[in-house]
Amino acid sequence: MKYILSFSFFILFSVSLFSQAYDLTGMQGLRNEKGEVMLELSGYEISISTIKGQIDNDKTLNAITKKYNLETILAEYSEPGTLRANKIIESESKIKDRPKVKLSQVCYIFEKSDKEVDVVSFNTLNQRDIVLEEEVIRVFLENGLTYYISDERAANSISFAGREINLGSACNWMSPHNVNCKGGQMSWSEFSSFESANLDINTRIDANINENISILAEDDIEVVFEGLPSLAHRVVYKQKSGFGRRTDPLIVYYIVQEVRGRYISCVLSNYGYNRNDYELAPLLQEVMSIPVLPESAYNQFDIPQFEENHRQEPEEKEYLVNLVEIRAGSWFPIGSLRNAYKAAPSIGAYVGYPIKKIMAVDIGFQVAFPVSREFFDFYYHKDPYATKADIVVNVNARFRYQQEAAKNVYWTTYAGAGVISVQTDLEKEYYDDGESKWHSFETLDVFGGVNIRYKKVGLYLEYHYTPYSIGNKVRANYGNSAVNLGVAVCF
Repeated sequence: MKYILSFSFFILFSVSLFSQAYDLTGMQGLRNEKGEVMLELSGYEISISTIKGQIDNDKTLNAITKKYNLETILAEYSEPGTLRANKIIESESKIKDRPKVKLSQVCYIFEKSDKEVDVVSFNTLNQRDIVLEEEVIRVFLENGLTYYISDERAANSISFAGREINLGSACNWMSPHNVNCKGGQMSWSEFSSFESANLDINTRIDANINENISILAEDDIEVVFEGLPSLAHRVVYKQKSGFGRRTDPLIVYYIVQEVRGRYISCVLSNYGYNRNDYELAPLLQEVMSIPVLPESAYNQFDIPQFEENHRQEPEEKEYLVNLVEIRAGSWFPIGSLRNAYKAAPSIGAYVGYPIKKIMAVDIGFQVAFPVSREFFDFYYHKDPYATKADIVVNVNARFRYQQEAAKNVYWTTYAGAGVISVQTDLEKEYYDDGESKWHSFETLDVFGGVNIRYKKVGLYLEYHYTPYSIGNKVRANYGNSAVNLGVAVCF
C-alpha cells in the first residue's frame, strides 16, 4: 500500500475506478456562514453555492470558471433531460506542488431564477464516477440533500462508520469527514468496496509529493482499529519551511478496513516529539490502539533528540538569516516633508549578527541625495535662513526576523532605531579644520519594514518617523515621515 498526507492536514480524496450504484448514507455535508455547502462522498469533494448571473450569459460562465479554477475545459454542454435549464462544464486542472496528479472537475450549473444560478461542483483526483454524480444531482434537484447537511462546526459527537462517538467540546469539523481535536486529527471516507478504499489511499501518495516535506520514517505497524486487527501504514513527516511551521514531526497512520459493512479509508494524525513517538492523541485513541509497541518506541521520560532525516537531504544552514545586505532605493517624503524635497535616491548596507537561526541584529547606514528640492527655513541662533536639503545620512540598528516562505523565497520583518542627519547647502560663517562647513540638523529615526526576496535579491519597503523639529533647527511644519523602498542584495 502507498499513502501520503499534505502537511496542512488538508486531505484529498479519490474515487473508485469502477462506476456503481450509490446510496448516500456515507455522505456528510457542512454549510458555512455564506450559505455555501461542502459535501464528501466516496472520495468526492462536492460544493453547492448560488451566484448572481444568468445561465446563458458568458460573463456568468467566465466568473464560474474563475471561481472554481477550471483550467483546461474538456467539454461544455447542456443536458436536455432535466427539469431546469442547465449547463455542464468538464475540466482538468493541475494542483500546485503536486506534479503527479491532475484534478478532474465538473460543474453542473442550474438556472434558479432570472438573476441567479445554482452551481454544483464535483472534484476528484481519479476517474469520474458518472453514476455517483447523477445520483447526487438527482437528489439535489429533488431538494433531498438537506438531510445530510449540518450548520454546526462543533464536533461534540460524530458518527463514524455507523458508530456514535462523543468527543466533548474541544473538537471541530475542518471539512466534511475531517475532524480536529486539539492534539489530533482524523479524516475518512466510505466506499462500497475494499478495492475502492485502497485505490483512494494509493492516490494520496501521488497527490501529495511535496518538496517542502521530508519523510523521517515510513513503515507498517499492527494496530487495532474499531476493534479489528488491522495494518496501518505509519509515516513521520517534517516540514522544511514556511509560515508558522512546526519543528516537531507530524505522525500519520493510514488505515483501510471494513467496518460494520462499510469500507473505510482513514487517516489519523498527531504531532510527536520525534519519529519514535508512538503515543496517540485522545482523538486517535477513540478508534485505534497499538497493542505491541516496537523496541524503538519513544519513552515519554526521555529527552527528545534532534530529528535527522533518514533520507539524503542537502545540509541545512546553521543560520537562515543573511549576514550582509547591500541596497539601493529611494526615500519618498510624506506630508509636509514633501515641501522640502520630492524624493531622495539612496544607497546603503547592513551587517548582521545572528542571535538565533531566524533572528538577527543588524548595524547599517544609508545615504540619500534629495532631488526636486525646495527652500525651507533653517534656524541658527533663533534666526531663520533659507536653504535646501543636500544630503541625508542615516545610521541605525535593527532587529530582524526572517522566515522561509517557500523554497528559496524569504520573508523578513524588522524594526529599528537610529540617528538621521540632514546636511544643508547653507555654509557656516565659522568652522574648525576637519569640521564640515555646511550646517546640518539631526534627529531620532524610528522605523519598521518588510523585505521579500528570492534567493539573494529582494524588495524592501519601510516607514521612517523622524521628528526633525526636536532639535529646534527646523519648525514642526518641516515634516517628520517618509517611506523608503528599493532593491536589496543579500549574502
